[in-house]
Amino acid sequence: MKIWLKYLLGIIIGIAIGTFVSQENEVFRNILTLLTELTINIGRYTVFPIVFFSIAYGIFKLKQENRITPVYIKLFSAIIVSSTLTVLIATGIVLLFSPDRIPIIIEDFVQYSFPGYEEILKSIFPMSLFQVFTDNNNFLLPVTFLGIFIGLNFSFDKVMTRPAYQFFDAMSRILYHIGKFIVEILGFGMIILATNFTMQIIHTPQLPLFNQLIILLTINLVLIVFGVYPAFIYFLSGKQNPYRIIYALIAPSLAAAASGDSYFTLTALNLHAKESLGIPRKIGASILPVFTLFGKAGTASVTSITFFLILKSYSSLVITPSGVLWIIVFSILTSFLAGSVPGIGVLVSLATMSKLYGRGIEEGFLIIGSIAPIIISFSVIIDTVTAGVASYLIAFHEKSLKDIELKDFI
Repeated sequence: MKIWLKYLLGIIIGIAIGTFVSQENEVFRNILTLLTELTINIGRYTVFPIVFFSIAYGIFKLKQENRITPVYIKLFSAIIVSSTLTVLIATGIVLLFSPDRIPIIIEDFVQYSFPGYEEILKSIFPMSLFQVFTDNNNFLLPVTFLGIFIGLNFSFDKVMTRPAYQFFDAMSRILYHIGKFIVEILGFGMIILATNFTMQIIHTPQLPLFNQLIILLTINLVLIVFGVYPAFIYFLSGKQNPYRIIYALIAPSLAAAASGDSYFTLTALNLHAKESLGIPRKIGASILPVFTLFGKAGTASVTSITFFLILKSYSSLVITPSGVLWIIVFSILTSFLAGSVPGIGVLVSLATMSKLYGRGIEEGFLIIGSIAPIIISFSVIIDTVTAGVASYLIAFHEKSLKDIELKDFI
């Protein structure tokens, strides 16, 4: 059975369970919370070691072929273009449809913030290099940076470093197969994640207040994933059928929807990039972790739409052109930091923008707390598809794709 079918079936079963189980069943809720945490942990179990060993291997192979610079120029260009484009689309949608204000809802205060620049720098360059593996277990950047650094230094003496390179290559392959096994069995995990998601949302009394926001987020997702990205694929990859690429990304997208965690989704994305899209390991391993950290087009677009609604709910004044420009710019800028807080990136972006905007809405982000899982899921789905599509286009223009028949997609 295709992996996406396993995931879809698990999600459907989870939604059914979450719909019919009483919210007042405290024993079930406690067990479900524990199982949800375990499922997320299992999904992320191999992410950090896979990234560490595989990105070192990938960087070394790209350096041997003198392709690091063109690949990374394309990568960061894709990150900037995708974030800017999706925010402009989201802004156009919210201005066109102009949703109604949401009544101010009193919510418990929750502190969200990005790590400071000092904390980020110290995580990359700790007092001891070995702290990279013991600290920062929620931040992929230190491991990614170290893997790149090691990969760049495999070539200083090819004879002496060959055993080390072969060790990294072997570990990358071993961990890849462990990750493949985890991805295969996570169909059962989808039941747990979908049950938890459904129980969080279905018992939210304020949910009808956010109907228009959910509709706008749905329009945004459908337009980007099934309209804009297929157009890019069609015109930038030889006018082939673009929906073949979108189809290959269904399973990672379902994992993103159920978990709301980009690190959890990365293992499935790695697997489908190689075995369905035909992206070689050296390219996929070198760019997907970086895209997971900084390529947050979905987070940027969802932040833009949601912040417009927050601002409109707290003020009866018309949002000026300068205000629109401010939202566009800061939605993009804050998205580049969202990889440091996987699972809540869009919430931290909204909290940061509320504080920066000031004028009495410093705590305005709290009004969307009751539907946070929905907002997070929308953002991570688009983030995941963006990473997959961009990786495919980069590999295509590097003439490195392996042609895989549709029937052979995993």
